[in-house]
Amino acid sequence: MILYHMSQTLILGEEMENDFEKKFKLTLPFVYALEKGVDSFCDMLANGQTQQTLPDELACLDRAKYETYSIEGAFEFVRKTEFPNSLSRLKCKYFFDNLENYKILYEAGWKQEPEEERAKIHLYEIELDDECPQRCDMLFFDEAIDAMFEKQDVEAVMFCARRYFSGQQSTSPVWEIMSDKPAKAVKDVTGILRSMVE
Repeated sequence: MILYHMSQTLILGEEMENDFEKKFKLTLPFVYALEKGVDSFCDMLANGQTQQTLPDELACLDRAKYETYSIEGAFEFVRKTEFPNSLSRLKCKYFFDNLENYKILYEAGWKQEPEEERAKIHLYEIELDDECPQRCDMLFFDEAIDAMFEKQDVEAVMFCARRYFSGQQSTSPVWEIMSDKPAKAVKDVTGILRSMVE
């Protein structure tokens, strides 16, 4: 199966790693808090960065990144407790099956950066050894970000997680494809991406 992946670090011909697995530990305090209840999670949001029990790497993050890991923690809690057969977002690789989605991602996150930074981004064709990867509508994760950043609405974040892992779709779904199976960068198609955004 041929899919696409955008990266600053992947090298052509290289086997991909599960992107965020090294950061998985940063979500665990939020998962543990939710195991105690939503109030415990909210307390972590309000006072978490001052708690001495947090990993140093999490306690040192700016507020926006701290809240992003709280969202991932809430998603992981919902996945673990309600959708145990689904892949963990932090223990897999991400792909799209169309280039238009990468154009949107690039324009949202990279187009305004200096050329030196934009030059670090590459788009690859990926050969994935997985006949049935998981597909989830990324817009539910985006909704969870809005719910957390604007209102710190944990229940809304968890509702988004349930929709995400159950395979529901929004009115204009953006399907992110997830897999923990072997995947390799087989072709650099960065030129196509550049031509789409210029």
